[in-house]
Parts: sequence; structure tokens; C-alpha cells
Amino acid sequence: MRAFNHEIPVRHFFACIFFVASGLTLLLAGFIFMMDPYAIWRQQMDDKLIAIRPEISAASQPGAAILRSRLHTPDVLILGSSRVRRGFNEAFASHLYGGKVQVAGLDALPLSSAKELIFTISQQTHIKKFYLEINFLTSNACNAKNDNMTRYKLASPLQYFSPKDALLQSYTTLKINLLPRRSFDAYFDAQGRYHDDPSKGATRAGRMETYESRYNRMFQMVTSPCERNVENAADIKDLSDIFRLAQARQTEVILLALPVSPRWQIRMQEGGLSPQAAKWKKDMTSVASQFHVTVLDYEERGDLSPLAENSNDAMPTFWDETHFSNRLGDHILNNMRDTGHFSSISPIQ
Repeated sequence: MRAFNHEIPVRHFFACIFFVASGLTLLLAGFIFMMDPYAIWRQQMDDKLIAIRPEISAASQPGAAILRSRLHTPDVLILGSSRVRRGFNEAFASHLYGGKVQVAGLDALPLSSAKELIFTISQQTHIKKFYLEINFLTSNACNAKNDNMTRYKLASPLQYFSPKDALLQSYTTLKINLLPRRSFDAYFDAQGRYHDDPSKGATRAGRMETYESRYNRMFQMVTSPCERNVENAADIKDLSDIFRLAQARQTEVILLALPVSPRWQIRMQEGGLSPQAAKWKKDMTSVASQFHVTVLDYEERGDLSPLAENSNDAMPTFWDETHFSNRLGDHILNNMRDTGHFSSISPIQ
């Protein structure tokens, strides 16, 4: 009993705390490394344990895009919003182009943030071909006064990875691979194809609102800044800066206008934004023409959707009103590869 009366030396106490904390940190770091929650250092199709991946959180998307470009230098970079991420299959694109293709889709990515991102990536990576999505609703005109849109000030990519987010993403990755998937889980499968539930609106909202009311509210939130901002000067400047950088780096640039569902086009018309969107696209096309940059407009093309709908793919053509699926995205990728320098945009009268 006498041994229990001796006090533990202070230095031993703190040494125990240090070793316990260090061991726990190393354990968590090993778990994160094994899960590779941001799909940075391990090839997706080569790993059976983590073949299925959830979407990366918005806060970590810029850092993941930068690190992936540095560790796996791409020949082709496709940069845009979540429509790029969910609509284009990176593995399929790499097969088509016969080289490494990186698909980087960041939620609601405006041109100002796209410029900062490509400037950062190009500092240590040479991109041969660069596809950039342009979209009126993520333009500077539509997010200059919208606090919900994210602007990135890029320095070290590690600043975007918080331990809490990395651990949560790792746990989610493990859970979605080990447990039966729920009907409303959104994920990328072992082939890199995105899957979602087209009826997720009411499910994820706790059945408190209908699909239609959800999209009415989202449309108002997204488009309300566009009604007040009609100046396109900021987008013209950002796009010109991107083109100048590409010329200096000897990178071929191609602009993409990606499709939305017919219902979303009707919302734009009913909201009175179609003329503004058309003028904005005309201005961006004019800038591209000055720099001899190709513009591929799939926004209102009607020839690819029937091809997708007549295919044997079980996927819907659109997951929701603004996000097309790989079923349509595969046909767009084929057309992107085959089109070359042809611009499918018709002059606006």
C-alpha cells in the first residue's frame, strides 16, 4: 500500500499525456491516410476497401484540386462547378484522351475564383489543354453581392484541410463502403461514375417541402443578385487574364457552356433572366474570339440528349434541374474530344 502514497512526478505525468496524445494523433493520421478522403494520393480503382467515395466538402475542394494536380500532373484539366464534377467521369475522360485528365468541379465556382485556381495550379504544373466552364449564374455579376458564394484566396493548399473535416470525410468514406448505402446517398462508384437520387429533394429536406418549392426557393436565392448586377466588366477582365496566362504557358483553352434541364431553362425565361444570360454569354464569346479561343456551347443543343436517352444506361439524363449525369456527360466528352477548334455557338442577333 505504501507504493500508492508516492506522488507521480510532474514530468512523468506530462510525458504520459504527451505520449497518449501523440499516439492518438498518429492513429487518426494513419486512419486518414488509409482512407485518403480527398482522393489525392491513391488511385480509386486500385483500392477495394475505398472503391466508393462520397463528395468532398466545399471547403476542401480547392485544396484537393491543387494537390491532385501536383501529385498527378494532368495533361488535360476540366475546371468548373459541381456540374463538371457530377457530370464528367474522370476515368472515362482519361481513356478518351489517352492521357491523364483531371476533373475539378468546385461548388458555384465563379470566374474570379477559377482565375485564382488556375494561376495557382499552373505555377508548378504544365497543362496542355484546359477546359473551363462558363455559366451566367456563377458569374461575378451574379455573386458580387451574394454572400453564399465562396471566394478563394489561394496560398498553400494545406490551409483548406482541417483535421476535423478530414476525419469526418474519412469516417463517411469508410461508412459508405462498409454499410448498405441509403437511397439518398450521393457517391462516386469504383469506375468514378457519380450516383444520386433524382427524388432527393424532399428526402434530404426532411419531407418538409416539395421538390417544386425547394427549387423555387433555390432559384430565387441564386438569381436574386443577377437582377441587380448587369455589369460584365469583372468577368471580361478575369477571362482575359486567364487567356493571357494560358498563352504564356502555351496551354490550349476551350470554354464550355454546359446543359441544364428544360425545366431550368423555363425558370430562367419566367424569371426574366434569359436576355441577361444571353448578353453575358455573347460578351464572353466575344472575349474568347479576340484571343482565338474555342467555345463549345452545349447549353441548348438538342442533338446529344436524344443520344443519351436512347443509350442502354440506367442513369437518368439529369439528376436534378441543373446537374446532368454521366449518361449525358459521356456523350459531351466524346464531342469535346472530336470537335477540336470548332465553335458550336451561333451568333446572337
